[in-house]
Amino acid sequence: MTAGLAAGGVAHPADAGTAAGKRASAFGVLCALAVRDLAERRRLVPPLALDLAFGIVNLAVFLLVSRVLSVPADGALAGSPSYFDFVAVGITFMLVVQAATSQVTARLGQEQRDGTLEMLVTQPVPRWLLALGMAGYPFLLALLRSGCYLALLSLVFGLHVGRAEWPGVVLILVASAAAMLALGIGLMAFTVAFGRGDLVARLLLVGLSFVSGTYFPVAVLSGVPDWATAALPSRIALDGLRHALAGQPWAGDLLVLLAGTAVLLPASLWLFDLSLRLACRRGALNRD
Repeated sequence: MTAGLAAGGVAHPADAGTAAGKRASAFGVLCALAVRDLAERRRLVPPLALDLAFGIVNLAVFLLVSRVLSVPADGALAGSPSYFDFVAVGITFMLVVQAATSQVTARLGQEQRDGTLEMLVTQPVPRWLLALGMAGYPFLLALLRSGCYLALLSLVFGLHVGRAEWPGVVLILVASAAAMLALGIGLMAFTVAFGRGDLVARLLLVGLSFVSGTYFPVAVLSGVPDWATAALPSRIALDGLRHALAGQPWAGDLLVLLAGTAVLLPASLWLFDLSLRLACRRGALNRD
């Protein structure tokens, strides 16, 4: 790992004086961490084929459920022509949320148990860059899985994509991944500072799946006002993705996502740096 970071230009002081050298160093660090995680992909996530097989079964169940449900009033499904279209997009997006919560915190917990987090912190690398590098691979894999799900849904399950605006779909997915990245790095900071981030991540995943409109419209939530969840990045991303697939305006959702990411991502990176500093002072970077 140290050799990989050095190869990326991190350990060369001559490069640090120029902007090009700094860009090369940052890119080298991200590549080194991605290559390391790619080499250990069997420890990070289940094989993609097994994941897709489970997804097919899951989607088939919801397809059967959708055939016995009545469609709510117009507009309740965020432009989706059927309940199956509505929930299929929700399941696809939850792959990104899962990467932001369970997978990222599980990976960081493994780093702490193996002692590699302490080794990474001692490298001459900005800590915000370490956060992006450690969280990057799960998010890239989640985007790949989301793309596979959308292709499978349209080709096999009859997802209505005839009016889809694909540039909007791609942009919304990427922007939502960036927004969820801020959430993931925030959970990494919590894990370093307090531990048990995996438990918090699972609870958060379940909570977001309900209040963001993954399986049913938010309007049917009893006792939860619509405005209380309207500012959630996960809900904005889901609405934007459904609008883009239905051929409806999606640019507003994209702008809100980007604005939220511009605020949340720097804040989460600062929290991660702060948590590492506190853990170093307490000598608590590694956990059993």
